[in-house]
Amino acid sequence: MRITNNMVSDRVIADLQARYAAMADTQLQISTGKRVNQPSDDPTAAAQERLKTSELSGIKASQSSVNSAQTALNSSETALEGVRSVLSRANELALSAGNGTLSQDNRNAIADEIDQLIKSAKDSMNTKVGNSYIFSGTKSDTAPYADATGDTFQGDDNALLRDGGAGVVLQNNPSFVPVNGTPAGASTPLTAGSILGGGSASGDGRVLDTLTQLSAHLRSGTTADMQAIQSSDLKAIAANQTAVSSAVSAIGAMSNRADAALSRLTDLEDTATQSIDDLTGVDLAKAITDYSAQSAAYQASLKVGAQIIQPSLLQFLS
Repeated sequence: MRITNNMVSDRVIADLQARYAAMADTQLQISTGKRVNQPSDDPTAAAQERLKTSELSGIKASQSSVNSAQTALNSSETALEGVRSVLSRANELALSAGNGTLSQDNRNAIADEIDQLIKSAKDSMNTKVGNSYIFSGTKSDTAPYADATGDTFQGDDNALLRDGGAGVVLQNNPSFVPVNGTPAGASTPLTAGSILGGGSASGDGRVLDTLTQLSAHLRSGTTADMQAIQSSDLKAIAANQTAVSSAVSAIGAMSNRADAALSRLTDLEDTATQSIDDLTGVDLAKAITDYSAQSAAYQASLKVGAQIIQPSLLQFLS
C-alpha cells in the first residue's frame, strides 16, 4: 500500500485534533469543576444528577418554608410580650384603684390609661410579617382588629401550616389553652381572637372583655364596682396572664421543633450536594495533572508532525 503525503497529513492532523479536543475537555472540567458538563459525557451520571438536583431543590424549598415559620414565630412571641406588658400594667392599675382611697377623677384617669392599653393590645395583635397579618389565622391579608369594626375579630381560627421537610408539618400559630376554651381547657390555634377575644359584647373573659369591664367599673365608681375590681377583674387579668404564658410556651416548643427541622434539612442538603459532586464532580488535582500531560503530548505531536510532513518536490519548486 502506497503511503501518500495527503494520507500522512490527514492522519497527523486528525491526531492533533483529537489531542487538542481531549485537552480542551480537561480544561473545561477544571474551569467548571464538573466531570459531566453535558449528558453525552456520562448519560447515567447525568440522569442521576437530575434526580438529585430535583431532590436538592425540594430541600431548599423546605428550608425557606422553615425560615419563614421561624420569622413568624419570633414575631408572634414579641407581640405576645407586648400583650403581657399590657396585662401587667393593667394589674398594677387595678390594684391601686381598688383600695378605695382614690378620688373619682383619679379613677377616671386610670380608666383612660386602661383604654389606651386596650389599643396597645390591639396594635400588638395587628403585627405583620411582610404583607401578612400573623394573628388572623388563614385570613392573613386582613387585620385582626380595625377601628371600623371595633372589638370584633376579623380573622379566623384556622391553623397556619408550613412545610418542614418530608413528614414534618410546622404550625405558625401553635395551639394553646385560652381563657374560656370550648370545651373547657381545650386548645385552639393562636390567633388575635383567641388572645384578645371579642370585647365586652362577647362576654368571653379574654383580654378586651376584661379590660373593657375594668375601665367601666373604674368610671362608675360604685361600691359594687370597687368590689368587682378587687375580685372578678383581678381574677380575670390573672387568667389572661396565664393564657398568654401558655401561648408563649407553645411558640417556644414550636420554635424548637423548627430549629430541629432546619438542622435536619441542612444535613440533607449537605448529603444531596455531596452526592451530586460524587456523580459529576471532578478530581481537581488529577484533572490538572492530566491537563499538563495532555498539553505536553500535544506540543510534542506538533513538533513531530512538523518533521513528518515535509514539502514535496513540486511544492518546493513552486
